[in-house]
Amino acid sequence: MFDTAHWDRKYELVWGQDGYALSTCAVAPEIDARNNIHCGQGSITRTFGFGTAWRNITASQTIYIVDCDPFWISGVCFDILDDITWGPNECSVVPTIPGCGPRDWSPDNPALGRPKVVNGADDNCALIAIEYKDERFTVEPDACLKIIRTWTVIDWCQYDPTDLCWNGLGRWEYTEIIKVADTDAPVVSCGAPDCSGQGLATIDARTGLCVNHITLTASAFDSCSPVDWLKWEYKIDIWNDGKGIHGGYDYRVGSLTQKERAAGDTALVNHNDYADDRFNPFDASGTYPLGIHKIKWFVEDGCGNVGVCETLFEVKDCKKPTPYCLTGIITVPMPATGCIDIWAVDLNLGSFDNCTPKDKLKFYFNGDKTATSRTICCEDFVAAGAGDELILDVEMWVEDEEGNTDFCKTQIIIQDVNDVCPNGGSFGKITGAIKTIKNEEAKSVNMELLKNGQMMKQGTGSPYAFLNLAKDVEYTVKPNRNDDHLNGVTTADIVKIQKHILGQEAITSPYLLIAADVNATNTITAADMSEIRKLILGVTSEFKSVKSWTFVPNSYVFADPTTPWSAPRTANVMLNAASKTADFYAIKMGDINENARAGVAGAATTRSAGTLNFEINDKAVQAGETYKVSFKSSDFNNISGYQFTMKFDASALTFEGVEAGSLKTTEGNFGLSRVSNGIITTSWNSNKGESYGAEEVLFTVVFKANKSINIGSAIAINSEVTTAEAYDVSLNAKNVKLSARTNTGVVETAVFELFQNEPNPFNKQTVVSFNLPTAAAATLTMYDVTGKVLRVYEIEGVKGVNTKVINKSDLNGNGVIYYQLDAANFTATKRMVVID
Repeated sequence: MFDTAHWDRKYELVWGQDGYALSTCAVAPEIDARNNIHCGQGSITRTFGFGTAWRNITASQTIYIVDCDPFWISGVCFDILDDITWGPNECSVVPTIPGCGPRDWSPDNPALGRPKVVNGADDNCALIAIEYKDERFTVEPDACLKIIRTWTVIDWCQYDPTDLCWNGLGRWEYTEIIKVADTDAPVVSCGAPDCSGQGLATIDARTGLCVNHITLTASAFDSCSPVDWLKWEYKIDIWNDGKGIHGGYDYRVGSLTQKERAAGDTALVNHNDYADDRFNPFDASGTYPLGIHKIKWFVEDGCGNVGVCETLFEVKDCKKPTPYCLTGIITVPMPATGCIDIWAVDLNLGSFDNCTPKDKLKFYFNGDKTATSRTICCEDFVAAGAGDELILDVEMWVEDEEGNTDFCKTQIIIQDVNDVCPNGGSFGKITGAIKTIKNEEAKSVNMELLKNGQMMKQGTGSPYAFLNLAKDVEYTVKPNRNDDHLNGVTTADIVKIQKHILGQEAITSPYLLIAADVNATNTITAADMSEIRKLILGVTSEFKSVKSWTFVPNSYVFADPTTPWSAPRTANVMLNAASKTADFYAIKMGDINENARAGVAGAATTRSAGTLNFEINDKAVQAGETYKVSFKSSDFNNISGYQFTMKFDASALTFEGVEAGSLKTTEGNFGLSRVSNGIITTSWNSNKGESYGAEEVLFTVVFKANKSINIGSAIAINSEVTTAEAYDVSLNAKNVKLSARTNTGVVETAVFELFQNEPNPFNKQTVVSFNLPTAAAATLTMYDVTGKVLRVYEIEGVKGVNTKVINKSDLNGNGVIYYQLDAANFTATKRMVVID
C-alpha cells in the first residue's frame, strides 16, 4: 500500500486479516479467492459460502492494490523526481574520449556509463528493460569517430506495444552523442626481398646501368580507419645519398586511398620512372639500378595520424657469370728462365655476365681470389716426372662485380719442346709439320694419336707435338680437317680434270690426282666434274664422299704415281727413340690448280688477266610479258670456262627456264636452288679455248615480268654464291661483267643488292657494301636482336657499288647486330657479328 510519509516504502501483500465470517452450528465457511494482480497492482476477490449448497449463503470481498508512484521519466534534465539517471554526461557537453577501440566507447567505460534506476523505482510494480543501439560515423570534421547512442527504457507494466491508444507512458528514449579522438597512428610494416624476390638483372640501354626488378610493398593497420580509407604515399632515395629533390628523396608517389583508386583515381604526384605503375602509391615494385636504396612509406588515417616505415633495399645481380674455358691451353716455358706465368684469364673462352662487362670480370684459379696466375718452372716438370709435357687440372673461376662466382674445369698443358727442362722420366715424343706440296703450312689441322686403334691424345697443328709418350710402342698419327669445301675450287679445276680425262693435258702429280677424285671411286671421271660443279653452283655445300682435306705422310713413296689411291692417310710411328718425326702433305680435295688457302679457310684470291664482258639488250617489258634475255659477248675470245652468280629482281621477274645457244649449255650448267630468291648460278667449261662473235647468242634465260620494268635494271652479275670469274685457254682468271645495250650505248647493269659486311666477325671496323641500280638516297639502320635501333646512317647513294665504314664504337654493343638498307622501293637486311 502507499505510505505518504515514505514515497519509496514497499509492502508485502498481506491478506486474510482484514475481514472474517461467522456462522452458527459450528459450520465452517468455504472461501474462494480470485487474484487479479499484474505488476504488483490490481484486485483480489474473496467469496465466502455456507451450507451443503454453500452458495445458498455467500458474501464477497474485493481488495484493491494501487501503485501510487509508478515508474516515471520526465525528460527534463536532472529532474529529481525522475526514476532514472542517464549517466555522467547527462544533458552535458558532448564528451570526447581518447582511443578508437570498442572498449573505449563501451558503456562500461566509466567516462560514459549506463543509465541507472533510482528513487527505489525498481519495485514490484515495475518491469523495466534497458537497451541501446549505436550508429558510427567515421572521418568526421571534429573527431575521428562519432557515435550516436540511443538508449531505450521500457516499463512493461505500463507499455503495451499493441495498444493503439498508447498514451506515451512506459517507453522512453534518450540520445547520447560520443566523440572518439584517435591519437594513434596506423601501424605500418615494410621490408625488402633478397634475391628470391628479384628477377634477372640486365643492362638498361637508356642509362647503361645494370638494373633488376624488385618487389616493394608494405602493409598497414589502423584501429579506427578502415583499410581502404587509409591514405598512402612513398618516397625513394636512390643510392641512399639524401640528395633527392623531394626533401632528400629522388622519387615520390602519392597520396591516395584504396577506395579512391577503386573509383578510378590516380596519385596526383607520380614521380617514379622506375616503378611498374607510377600512379600506384601502394606498390613501389619496379626495375631499379643495382645498389642500396631507401624507401619510406607514409600511411595517414582519418584523424591525420601518420604512420611511417622506412627501410633500405638492395637491388642485386643475383645471377652467376657464365664461364667458358679453353680446352687444353698449350704454352712453352721461357728458355732463359725455365719458368712461365700462366694467367687464369688466358684460359677464358668468352666467359660473360648479364651485367658486368667482359673486361671487368675477374679470373682466378681454384676459388682463390689471390691466385690470378700460376708460375710453372722446370722443378714442376721434374717433381711430376713429366718429361716434356706437364698437364695440370685446374678450375678457372669467374667473378662479376656483384661478387657472384662460377667456374669451369680445364687443363693447362705446358710443353717443353725445346728441352729447356731436364726430363723427369723416360719418355719420348712425336712431332711433325703439315704442309701442301707448295710448302704452305696447313692451319689448323686436328691431330689424333692412337694406340692399338684407341684414341690417346688430341691436338692441333701445324706444327704438332705429342709428348710424354711411352717408348718402344707403335703409335698412329691421324690428321683431320673438314672445313670450307669450296676453298680453292673453281670451274678452272673442272677444265683441268676435263683435259686430263680427254688426254689433252695429263695430271701427273699423284697428290693432285688424289685431289681430283672427289667421289672416292679411285678413278677420275666426268662424275668428279659433276660433283665439283654442284659445289660451285651452290647445289651442294660439301663433297658427299670425301672431307675437304686429306693427308699423306711425307715418307710415303708411291709405287705407281699414276694410281695413288692406296696411299695411306695416317702415319705409323714406332717410338724406339727419344724423338720421332711424322710430317704430312695436305691435299685440298677438288683443287687441281693449287690456289686453295692452306692457312685460312675461304676462297683464294686470283690475279685478273682482263675481263669477260657479257651483254644483254635492255628493253622495257610490261607486266605479264614473257621475255627472253639473250646473253652475248663482244670479247668472248679463246675462253675455256666461266662461272658467276646471276642476280635478278625476284619481285619484278619470274624465272621460266634456260635455252642453249652457241655454248650448248644444259641444265647441269645452272644452279636453280635459290631461284626464288632471285639467284641463278652458272658454270661452263670447254676442253679448248672457244671464241664467238658479238652477235652470237651464247645462252638464253627466259623470264616473265610481274610488273613493268627495264631489263637492264633488273639483272646483274656478282659473286654472292658462285665467284664471278672466267678463264682463258691457259686458265688465267678474268673478271666477269654484265652490261646492257641501250640506244645510247652499252651500260653496266646493276640491281639493288646488300652485300655481307667485310670482315665478319669484326672487333674494330667493318665495311658494308651495297649496289644501287640508280643514284638514290639510302638509309642504313643498325639494330640489335631486340629490335632496338643502335645507329642510323643517311647516305647519298650513287649508281653501282657504294660502301660505308662501320666502327664498333658507333654501335655500343657486341654479339649479333642486324643492318637494314632502305633505298627507293627496295629493302634488304643482313646480320653481322661484333666481338671483343
